[in-house]
Amino acid sequence: MTIILTVLIFIVSLLLTVIVLIQNSKGGGLDTTIASKNQVLGAGKTTEVVEKITWWLAGILILLAVISTKMVSTQLEDEDLGEGIENVDSTETEGEEEEQN
Repeated sequence: MTIILTVLIFIVSLLLTVIVLIQNSKGGGLDTTIASKNQVLGAGKTTEVVEKITWWLAGILILLAVISTKMVSTQLEDEDLGEGIENVDSTETEGEEEEQN
């Protein structure tokens, strides 16, 4: 599951990078040429769409990062708990062996 989340984070990061490069804060990026072509076809709100896509991708990236962090910390806790159980079992058996001798 961690691998799937890592791949999703990578894909969303790449998409976010592309979308951010398309837009320009001063209005002179690739977004303006796309918007001017779309105005001829009747859709003049490309800048708003690109901005919404940017915010959605940023939110998804944050959500995926939080979920993956929680999953990794849970896995580490489970591993630590497993080691603790193994240590308790080994000390109990050593103690029993000493009592028998």
